[in-house]
Parts: sequence; structure tokens; C-alpha cells
Amino acid sequence: MGGRMAGIVLVTALVCVMAGCMKGQATSGTINTGTSTGTNTSGSTSSTASPNAVPTNTNSSSAPTTTSSPAASTTPSNTPTTAAGSQLPTNSTKPAPTSYAKESDAKKAIEQRAKETIQVLKEKDMDKLAALIHPKKGVQFSPYSHINVTSDIKVTGSGLAALWVNTSTAHWGEYDGSGDPIDLTFPDYWDKFVYNQDFAAAPQISYNVILGKGNMINNVFSIYPTSAFITVEYHFPGFDPQYQGMDWTSLRLVFENSGGSWYLVAVVHDQHTM
Repeated sequence: MGGRMAGIVLVTALVCVMAGCMKGQATSGTINTGTSTGTNTSGSTSSTASPNAVPTNTNSSSAPTTTSSPAASTTPSNTPTTAAGSQLPTNSTKPAPTSYAKESDAKKAIEQRAKETIQVLKEKDMDKLAALIHPKKGVQFSPYSHINVTSDIKVTGSGLAALWVNTSTAHWGEYDGSGDPIDLTFPDYWDKFVYNQDFAAAPQISYNVILGKGNMINNVFSIYPTSAFITVEYHFPGFDPQYQGMDWTSLRLVFENSGGSWYLVAVVHDQHTM
């Protein structure tokens, strides 16, 4: 009996010892919350923590970062563009003048046509002259600087040749001073009031500028303004010194542009008048 009790006590003591050891082992495990690393020999996992680390958000539902671009300039451009937005080529052609009052502009526009016309007048070539006359208005002939639009004779290009060979006289106006009628055939009028001098060799030529000036009112720019017409004057300032320039004479050819070409619309003779 005594021996059995001793055995029970021994077993109980062993159980208590074993329970105390296990409790000690459980409480002796290390949890690393600092920066040091350690090996847990009792089976616990070692961890390393960074106290100052910023946690990384790995949530895929977070809003993506957007980069804003600067606003486009709204300053208007004076450069013409097409409907697709491409730039149109710049027209470098100098625009034509709206008026030929400036002599240099008038000369540039008409010089070659004027040379051609004065040569045709010198040659008395009616066929070539017909092609130079305005196709609708014809050409007006005036014996003096004061143009009379109601009485001055107008001839169409197609009528030139017939008038040239016509032996009948026509009334071209009145002589200055006497007032007598200027009744002449076309060739006779030509020799006296068109090509009475070699104007193709005139020493002075002007473009929309009056050179010869007498007592008669010159209304060429009133009838044929420089905004639409060019008047080319071929001028001889005089021939005999004893007349002190009073024997001057001029021939004025007036041109108008039609359909991109310049045509003769008036032949105006001028000379010293009383």
C-alpha cells in the first residue's frame, strides 16, 4: 500500500514537472518587432519590420495618375488655311494698282502696247489698227484737246478699212479760231490731225501726264479718268525757235483694259490754240 502511494506521488510529480517545462518553453518564444532579426529555435518565424517605412498601396482600384497638358493657344492666326487646316500658299504676286494716276504704274502697264500702236499709226496699217481698237466701243477721233463725246467721230475696227478708201468727206469738228467746219476725207484728216508729225520719234512721252498745254480746256481726264484709262502723250515741244514753243504739237492715245488686254479707245490731237 505504501509502495503504491509512492508510485502515484512520483507520477504526479513527473506530470507537474513536464507541465512546468512546457509552460516555460511557451513563454520563452521571441517575437521580433524591432529591426533585429533572430532565429526562433522553438519553431516561431522570424520577421523584420521597418518602423519608418511608408506602406505601399497595392490596391488596383486606386485612381490612375493623370498628367495635365498645357491649354492650347487660342490666339487667332492671320494665315489663311484650308478646311482641313493646312496652310494655303502665300500669293507673292504684287496686286495690280486700282488707279494709274501714278505715271510709273501707267507706263509699266501700257508701254509695250503703246509702242505697237504708234508704229501702226505711222505705217497707216488699217488691218493691224483694227485689232488694237476696243472691240465694243471702237475708237474716238478728236482734233483738239477738248473732247466732244456727242460730235466727235467714232469708228469701229471693222469700219476702218472702208472709211479709209471712202472718198467722201466727213465732219470731224470745227477749226480752232475760225470755227470753220473740219470736213475732210479720213486720209486727209489723218495727215492733219492724227499723224501730222513723226510721233513714233517724239522727244517726249508721258503716261497719264499732260505735256502740251494751250488755251483750250483739256478734258481728257474728265472723259477718260486715270482710275480706268491710260493716256499716252507723244509730244514735240516746238520746231522753229522763232515761235518760242508755240508751234508745239501732241498726239494722245487713250487705252482701256478689257478682258485683260489694253485697247485703243481715243486718238486725240493737240496743238497751240488761240
